[in-house]
Amino acid sequence: MKQSEIVARQIVAQILGDGLGEGTRLPTERAMLEEYQVGRSTLREALRLLESRGILSIRTGRDGGPVVRRPRPSDLGEAMTLILQFEGVAFSEVFAARQALEPVLAGMAAKNADQAALDGLRECVDRMTLFIDESSVFHGENLRFHELVASAAGSPVLELLSSAVEWVADGIAFGSVDAGFSDSQRRVALTWHERIFKAVASGDATAAEAMMEGHLQDSREAWMYRYNDVTQPPVQWTPITEAPV
Repeated sequence: MKQSEIVARQIVAQILGDGLGEGTRLPTERAMLEEYQVGRSTLREALRLLESRGILSIRTGRDGGPVVRRPRPSDLGEAMTLILQFEGVAFSEVFAARQALEPVLAGMAAKNADQAALDGLRECVDRMTLFIDESSVFHGENLRFHELVASAAGSPVLELLSSAVEWVADGIAFGSVDAGFSDSQRRVALTWHERIFKAVASGDATAAEAMMEGHLQDSREAWMYRYNDVTQPPVQWTPITEAPV
């Protein structure tokens, strides 16, 4: 490995070993040069590498410097959109992947969900019911429901993959579509979520998979009808921008 890559690994090990939380400022450049015994250009290259991987954010100005940032599923989703664009993969194929993955997670959730996970799913569905007439709130709860199902499955790797695929499939994250839900769409989605919850809560993996399959097929048909003009071209990459930590 290049020296900068070695230093980058050492910094990651230190962040995790010391339990440094998001927003923690790392030592000054001078201190880090002394600690890692490398030149300024090597250290800066290491920091840029970590920034590109979502491990750090580099603040500018008088109080600037490297600050710890926890990587997010959206980081993987962004990288995935870039790869998919180069591969020429149509946006519709992302939905096909989601349809293959999420029913499996729903089945696993039915087998593995504990009471805390079930309580979280119930609370999410209740909020969807409460805010049925508020599209933006409903949309957020709709996304959270799928995240909670993936989390309840008990597979951190599949949960991360599902979150990344959902980030791409949703389209809103990089501005392809808007967040609007019609009243009928909200009510149909709520009905499916109630069915999925009941199947997961009863421990019926077969029913949970079937309900999630039905929900995603229904959602895909509605999405394709509404946004048919963006389903066939390749996925388009747009860099993530976010407020400073």
